Amino acid sequence: MKKLLLLLIVLVVGFNSSGQSLKLKRANQKFEHLAYASAIGLYNDMLGSKNESPVMLFNLAMCYYNTNRMQEAVAVFSKYLNTTPGTADELFYYAQALKQVGKTAEGDEQLKKLFSLSSSDLRAKSLIENQNYLDEIKSRGEQYTVKNLKVNSEGSDFGGYPYFDEVLFLSTRYESLSVKREWTWDGTRFLDVFTANENNGELTETGMLRPICSKYHEGPLCFDGGTGLYFTRNNAGKTKFDQNGIRNLSLFFGSVDKSGGISETLMPFCSSEYSVGHPALSPDKKTLYFASDMPGSKGVDIYEVSVLGYGKWGTPKKVEGNINTDGDEMFPFVSSDGTLFFSSNGHVGVGGLDVFRRNSNGEIQNLGQPLNSMNDDFAFILKSDKRSGYVSSNRAGGKGDDDIYSFNYTGPLEITIAGVITDEKTGAKLANAYVVIKDEKGKQITSVKTDNEGNYSLSALAGKAYTIEVKMEGFTNQSAEVVTKDENLTQDFKLIKGGVEFVYEVKDKLEKTQVEGVKIQVKDNRFNSAFDLVTSESGNISRNEPTYKIGDAVDLQITLSKDGYLDKTVQLKTTVKSNIVIVSELLDLSISKLVVGGDLNDLIEINPIYFDYGKFVIRKDAAIELDKIVSIMNKYPTMKIELGSHTDCRSSMTSNQKLSDKRAKASADYIKSKITEPSRISGVGYGESKLKVNCPCEGNVKSDCPEEEHQKNRRTEFIIISVK
Repeated sequence: MKKLLLLLIVLVVGFNSSGQSLKLKRANQKFEHLAYASAIGLYNDMLGSKNESPVMLFNLAMCYYNTNRMQEAVAVFSKYLNTTPGTADELFYYAQALKQVGKTAEGDEQLKKLFSLSSSDLRAKSLIENQNYLDEIKSRGEQYTVKNLKVNSEGSDFGGYPYFDEVLFLSTRYESLSVKREWTWDGTRFLDVFTANENNGELTETGMLRPICSKYHEGPLCFDGGTGLYFTRNNAGKTKFDQNGIRNLSLFFGSVDKSGGISETLMPFCSSEYSVGHPALSPDKKTLYFASDMPGSKGVDIYEVSVLGYGKWGTPKKVEGNINTDGDEMFPFVSSDGTLFFSSNGHVGVGGLDVFRRNSNGEIQNLGQPLNSMNDDFAFILKSDKRSGYVSSNRAGGKGDDDIYSFNYTGPLEITIAGVITDEKTGAKLANAYVVIKDEKGKQITSVKTDNEGNYSLSALAGKAYTIEVKMEGFTNQSAEVVTKDENLTQDFKLIKGGVEFVYEVKDKLEKTQVEGVKIQVKDNRFNSAFDLVTSESGNISRNEPTYKIGDAVDLQITLSKDGYLDKTVQLKTTVKSNIVIVSELLDLSISKLVVGGDLNDLIEINPIYFDYGKFVIRKDAAIELDKIVSIMNKYPTMKIELGSHTDCRSSMTSNQKLSDKRAKASADYIKSKITEPSRISGVGYGESKLKVNCPCEGNVKSDCPEEEHQKNRRTEFIIISVK
């Protein structure tokens, strides 16, 4: 496919002819005029001679690259780059050649070198930002199947463009009897437009669309559904060469019918100095997309232009967003639901041109393997069923240079959920409203903000249940449960002014990280009401309370619970001071993980367990603290605890050991009397054998520790032995 693709990316290197041999001069002239097939032989004859130079090596490498002889291109690129560090474009072409011969890792290394030269170059930046791109591409493509069609010839065939009740495709299959139409680029014939019947994905040629076929290339085209046809063709006539003697591509508009005859017009923004081609229309026929290397482009970019009426167009502009890169973007196609597909070698892919789509949230997504291959994959056309269509490729195993493949998609369709957010009372469209889509488990998938017209658009999968939530300061939150089908879904919202947003964020007490899936039970004592919430993957959740306003008193009881964590209940009493109340800034909403070996003293507030001097009878104040342990063990009926009693170093070691053992067993017995399966707790006295603070005072050792440090050693620990 290099012949028609690269007319959009002509690379011409300037030469100084003085002192060159005649053969080198001829080779360079062939190269300048894109006669790559002829130039290859001349350059090869001079390898190893005095005429061999870095410039000559690079030209030869590009000749091989442009004629799709990638093994030879890799060898010559490698030799050339041993003589020079290489520019960004040179490294890029080498990387592409490496990928197309299966050396993906080596190609990626060249892109990393490119990134070191230009960190803003998207051709390399997308790789640096997504090192695992190959795994994602392979998994995404598993639901595609592709099939080589019988209509393919030994030449170049591509397309599958709808045309009345037939399909159009492009091919080099026939040679005119009156005119030798061979192209010096690679020695092949020129492309013409053919018609075909379609049956179960297969195409059967029915003839040539002669009204638009000329003695030059006819290329990608699109039909407007009426009599209008946009098509690509080489510039014709002696005045249609650019300053380097190249016939670039132009875009034509014509009215054609099946009886023959066409009235064609050159599009007003075309020029002999750059190429314009690869047209595609939006579903409403009001926007035309095309590819061009016109001034302001980086490589080849995709443009759009408004269709103002029959034969009238606006001013072209690059498509917005991150579609265009420093590489080449071409072959745009817009599906019936408005999704833009295109081919690119600038976005990260598996090699050559890959087919991508722009999702409704602006994300650029590679369609994956096997729809994409290590070689050029282009001319993607999706039928109205959104599950089948055509893609063209020069991948290994085809019948000719380029072949047409049919494809089928067996996975869930990606659809769009879109709508408009308005003020219920005034009807005003609300900009910057926050719209979130969550799956059936409550996990947030993505979020967007409405534009200046209150519009939002989100990507989703067909056949799934979702929750869409809308939030905006000063308005009551709204949500809707939707179940998607194979068609795009419209879901509008009308927001009611008023209310206060309460935001809850739960963190792990020790790790200080957000905790997902925490159940938050809220009892509103003011209104005698209750409700439950669950934190998202970011550890937070919010709820708009429409009955609240600034100045109102708040009286909430909040209980946090999650498997593997200790339940926690807190009280919030405050006054509303703004439309947003961030509860986690007013209360400690951290929760404690139940970890084997952990001490419950670190998880809940337990005051020291006191005993009368020299005794081990449970006092009333000690019972209050032990009841906290009872409550936890009854809450978690499989939890096992070792109650350890410790003393300081004063008194003898023997007496400390005996006293701590009696106190530990007494405390454990108290708890045993109030829990199921009393064997779940045991009491162990450690005396002064495990001092927490190093304050020894046995024998002749005199301690000078203050009383508060001895107090730290006199402690009761509740160590978790097991939770399940």
